Amino acid sequence: MTEEESTCTAVSFRFSPEWWTFVLTGIIAVILGFLAFTWTPAFILSLGYLIGIMVVAWSVIAIIQGITTKEGTGARLALLIPGILGLIVGIFVFTDILATWLLVDYLVAIWAFMTGFSNILMGFYGAFGNGYRALLIIAGIISVLLAIYLIVYPFIGNVVLFQVFGLFAIIWGIMHVATGIVAKCAKGASQ
Repeated sequence: MTEEESTCTAVSFRFSPEWWTFVLTGIIAVILGFLAFTWTPAFILSLGYLIGIMVVAWSVIAIIQGITTKEGTGARLALLIPGILGLIVGIFVFTDILATWLLVDYLVAIWAFMTGFSNILMGFYGAFGNGYRALLIIAGIISVLLAIYLIVYPFIGNVVLFQVFGLFAIIWGIMHVATGIVAKCAKGASQ
């Protein structure tokens, strides 16, 4: 064994998160999931405002960097133009949150259409087994139906999406809390 190999071996370690980190993230997920599921419109608006704050903060930083940069005009414009556009979008979020809500809805719908058609095409033309091809086609059809639903009923679609997210977060949080408790019991038993 060379000196370099022994150094690498001495530095390697295993990371095992503490049990309480699972419990804490699980509790936070359950709380967020409960809020998303029960107070969906308020949760969506709060999330929209949070996104607006992040866009404005990033835009202001980009504008400051664009003004103070010592690089050439190209670098200056590469920072200033997106910064100014982002600032306009961020301000738009605060002045018309319902339009932002619609924008998010339509972006998710476009993504669902693209994913759905991609899955359907892969299901028909891909070199997969028949079972996998059938599942791809079914998943594609579900995605396309979701996209149509979001376009036809944009506000209800967002509410349903966030309620599904809330339900997922609650289940995921409960599983994390259970994982933390099991990890604590296992750690206690091994000592």
